[in-house]
Formats: sequence, C-alpha cells, structure tokens
Amino acid sequence: PHVLSETDYGAGYGYGWALAEDRLEEALSGYWTVLGRRTEIEGEAALEIDRTFRLLRLTKDAEAAFDALPALVKEVSSGFATGINDYMEAHPDEVPSWAEPIHPAWPLALGRMIDYWIPLRVANREARKIAPKIAVPSTGTGPEHYHSFGSNGWALAPSRTESGNAMVASDPHLPWKHEFRLHEVHMRGASFEVVGAAFVGVPLPVFGRTRDVAWTWTSNSPDHTDVYKLELVDGDPSRYRFGGKRRKFETEEVSYELPDGAVFKETLQWSVHGPITHVNPDENYAVAYWFSGYGLTDGPVQYAEMLLAEDLDDLEGAMSKLQFAHFNLVAADTSGDIEFVYSGRVPKRPKSLDAKRPLDGSDPKLLWDNFVPFKKLPTVKNPRIGFVQNCNNRPESTTGTKADPKPDSAPPGVVSGGSVETVRSWYLRQQLSKEGKFSREEAVALLTDGTMIPHAPLSAQLRHAWEAHGAAYGAHDKIAADVELVLDWDGSPDLKSGAPTIFLLWLFALNSDRPSLDVSLLERAPKGLSKDEAFEMFDAFKEARKRLRKLLPFPPQVPWGLVHVLRKAGKVFPVATGMYPGISLMNANLDLEKPDVMKLTCRIGSAYVALHELSDPPMSWSVTPIGQTDRSDLPYITACTELFAKRELKPLPFTDEQLAEVETTESVLKFELPSSD
Repeated sequence: PHVLSETDYGAGYGYGWALAEDRLEEALSGYWTVLGRRTEIEGEAALEIDRTFRLLRLTKDAEAAFDALPALVKEVSSGFATGINDYMEAHPDEVPSWAEPIHPAWPLALGRMIDYWIPLRVANREARKIAPKIAVPSTGTGPEHYHSFGSNGWALAPSRTESGNAMVASDPHLPWKHEFRLHEVHMRGASFEVVGAAFVGVPLPVFGRTRDVAWTWTSNSPDHTDVYKLELVDGDPSRYRFGGKRRKFETEEVSYELPDGAVFKETLQWSVHGPITHVNPDENYAVAYWFSGYGLTDGPVQYAEMLLAEDLDDLEGAMSKLQFAHFNLVAADTSGDIEFVYSGRVPKRPKSLDAKRPLDGSDPKLLWDNFVPFKKLPTVKNPRIGFVQNCNNRPESTTGTKADPKPDSAPPGVVSGGSVETVRSWYLRQQLSKEGKFSREEAVALLTDGTMIPHAPLSAQLRHAWEAHGAAYGAHDKIAADVELVLDWDGSPDLKSGAPTIFLLWLFALNSDRPSLDVSLLERAPKGLSKDEAFEMFDAFKEARKRLRKLLPFPPQVPWGLVHVLRKAGKVFPVATGMYPGISLMNANLDLEKPDVMKLTCRIGSAYVALHELSDPPMSWSVTPIGQTDRSDLPYITACTELFAKRELKPLPFTDEQLAEVETTESVLKFELPSSD
C-alpha cells in the first residue's frame, strides 16, 4: 500500500486500514501475544507464553507512556489503531470472535517484542540449573536444519557505484510466521515520508528509507541480559534482601481467560532487577531476569527522530538514545556517507565480572544504570574501500581492511558472542572487494545472489581428494556418480538439477547435521587434505544417498526444484536459492527431515529484500517473499512470492511520478480527525 495523506494521523489511519485488509488476524494475534492474552485464543496451552509477556509488561508500559510521545508517533499510532478498528467495524465477518478494538499503544508494544526474542533465550541459558526456562516467542519452525535468525546488510559509497550515489542493501533473515512476518508499506504524512517493511501490526516500517537516509539491521550478540539469584528473607516468598535491607517484591494479581469462559489466576512478582521467573522457598532464593531494554518507552521517540533525520549525523543522534537492546545498523545518506555500527544497549560492568553466570541479587553494585554510549560502540564509517557489510559477523571483519575495529577494542560486553566470520560475510566481502563500480543491475544481482557459497571451495577440495584418494576408497563405485555430479556443477541453485539436492544432504552429513559451516572448513587447502579427511568426505556421500532415498526413494537424482519449494494459495513455487548449510546470500530454508516430500515447504529465510539508492529522485527495488497477504480473494496474493522464487525484485515507487508508472488501484478513505483536546 502507498498511503498518501495531508496529515500524520491520516497516514497512520490509511496504513491501519490497508494492513487490516491484508493481514487483520495476524496483526490482532500479535497484539494478543504482547498483551499476554493468547489463552483467550489457544486455551491453557498458551498460559506459559502469556505469563512471559505479562512479566515483560510491554503493553502496560506503552500505555502509560503513550500521552507523552512525540506528536508524529502518537498521531500515526492513533490513526493506525483507528484505521484497524474502523476496518473491523466495516467488515465484522472478517473479525475473529476473540478480538476487540485495539488501543493505539498496543502496536508500539508489539514493535518492542523483537527486542526480547534473543534476550529471553540468553536469560534462559544463563539461569543454568537454578530455574526452569520460561516460554519464549515461537518462530513457527522446527528445531532441525533451521537458523531462526540472521540477516545481510551492506552499503556502497558513491565511489563504488556507477550512478555516483550511495546504496543500502537490506536482507533480514526471519521466520515467515507469527509476529516475525514483515509487511511492506509506503507512507506519506504532513511531517514525514518513509517506505520499507514493518512487522505485521507495527505502525511504521522498521527496515526502510526516507528521501535522505536509508537503513537496515542485522542481528548481533552484545551482553545485554543478566540473571540474578536473590536471597529470600527467611524463606518468605514475598520478601528479598537487597543492599542490606529487606524489600517486598512488587506483585500483581493477573487473570487469564480461556475460550470456555474459565479463568486462571495467579500472582506475578518483580524485584528491582526485573521480572521474577522462579521462587524456591525451600532453598531460600528467587530468580530475576534483567534486560537492558526492560521498561524502556522511548523507542518511538528514537524512531521518530530517525524518520526525520537528514543525514547520518542526525541518525546517530537518534540512535544515541540507546532504545534498542541489540541489532547492528547499516546506513547511508544522500551526501554519500555510509556506516556500520555494532549497536546495542550494554551496561558498564566491571571487567573482572563473569556476567554469564547468575549474579548476586543482594548487591546493589551489580544492578546496572550506566550504559556504553553510542559513540563508543564499534563503528566503521566511510572506509576507503567504499563499502560496509554485516552478515552477523563480528565488527573486526566488516571490510577486511585497517578501517575495521580491532578485536577486543570495544568496551567489555559489547561484542560478547557471535562468529568472527560467517559463511555469508566471508563470501559477501569478497564480492564487494572486487575492483570496479557497481551498476544498479550488478547491485541487485549481488543482493539476490543464489549461489550455494560452500560449493566453490569444497568442490575444489573434493576434486583433489577424489583424484588423490578416490581409487582407494572401498565404496568408490557407489558414490562415484554423486561425486561427479557435484564436481560438474557450478554451485547455482539449478531447479532442474539433482546436484544442489545431493550437495546439501552431503553438507549436512559432513557437518554433523549442524546448519552452519565454519569458515575454516571452506579455507582448507585442497592439497593439504589427508587420506582420512578425504574418506570423511566420501563417507558423507554414502550418508547423503541414504537421506535422498528418504525424500524420494526411486529416482537416482532429485531435482532441487522438487524439494526446495514455497507453498502458497494452493500453488507450489520452486525457489531458486540455497539454504543452510548450502547457504546463499538470498535464501529460503526448509526441514529436509520431513518424511513426506509433498509437504516440504520453506518457512524461514530472507524476509524482506530491498536495495535503496540514495539518489534524487529516490530509487528502490524490493520483494517480500511471502507476499503482502494470504487472502485468496486479493489479486496480489502470490505476486511477490513468484518474484522471490525467481530471485527477482520489483520497483518500489516513492515519488508520484514513479507511482504513475506502475499499475495501481486507488481507495479514498474518509475519517474524522480526533479533537485537539
């Protein structure tokens, strides 16, 4: 939808209406998740995830802070909520039985949910054996053969483009279900204009561009989560010790309604550290989870400033509010500046502290209120090589030049995990480092590259191993056809070939079923392989053949286009990309352990692919893999899916002139502006 309004409220209203037309139930479902009210939909099975979100208080905090928000965000969100509510009133047959009109703060609370997806998992891990894990948001994907998060982001300086304009490439990797789905929108109000992708139910794009700046995000691993073990006062589950004093837990009586009308009640607790997830009066302790983003309400303030930024300096000023707990920033502006920042809200902890283990909850010195400033975070800005990139790698491998931050140069806890290099960053940096300038077509081709990255280096190793040791391998004849198939293949996701399929299954076997390959495996010198290492590669082919028979027992080869598919609206779209561990830059992933080949479908991967040129006029190209809607009565239900399956992008209009060049329909929405009081 292109929402054009003379007011910010109207821009929000139009988007709320358009989103409700496309994905009403998904948006409402997201609100009920952050409200902690999924039991109303799913019954008792949702009790644990509801408890998690009641403890996080996202909607409660958002409602309390709403009136003090900047006018831009408040008007957009109010209009957005009213647009959804008016759509529901006008189309009662589309409204789920459990739904009700939404509050304008709920979409903002939903926007905060993504900031807890990873921290909740980290806290569960750090709690170790002192507390059971609490529920975390579901990705809608199984545990096998998936990477549930990732992303590629890169920017080119004007010196590296034929047009002389900076470019930003955005490719977040996310699940294609639940609250992680993205929806593309162009919004123009009185004080702002933006185009990009929003999480379904959130009133403004998270990944996107304005006339002046463009930005994208990738996932990172700062240490922004802690677990505290609190000492109870003489086994009393209502009191704990803190700073030599006895304190009462903050408590709240909550009720969970079930579809049959039954109500479950319980008392939730909080300490000064945050939510209490477990109380053990027998052993005299309680457990609190602390998140650096907990209780923050100025995320919309920061985002409003980002929308109005005229250059990267303004964008940095907005980011300095540290309202996002994690995520790398990749950005560029019309003046030609480009930048990567390993961003996050990280507390200043003592260097000697092991914060990966539960901390002493009675010590006030271990409760953080001071954070690493944005200016101190690892940054690469305007490097001489003319690009920045991040594919979930650590900052010291951003460009491969002296411009990169040195390892361990950041304050403690800022870069606390993740790989120095990922397969995607290893490959992307090689492509960006090549001499010459990128045309628009070449930039799009790199963004949508479907080459199975591990093939080139591993096939070189395999060729040498086969020539040197193949004749001595006992099962030589059994694997010869598959080996030759892989060696004769160029690594492209050829939908008619069986090579990608056997190659992928071979990688799984070679990598002990882990979805991620270590870059060191790709960098092995072919001539340095021992006979034992060669035989390991050959044994993996035997295992791959066994797995292939489980997929389809009869043909000698299974074409990639038969198994690597996306199913939508009763149609099957063979997807011309790679997947873990045969990963490509643009990717879609499925679980090959499923026994029924007719039910295979990709469920996670590239979630919004966009290239933004910081030109005058602005130019962008994009695609949303699962499209804008699942409604079979809307004519564009499969339009984007068809493009994505072929690794193609569409023009993304920004100006009126660009809009006039594409086929559109027009709806005029009339509404009443709320009174000034």
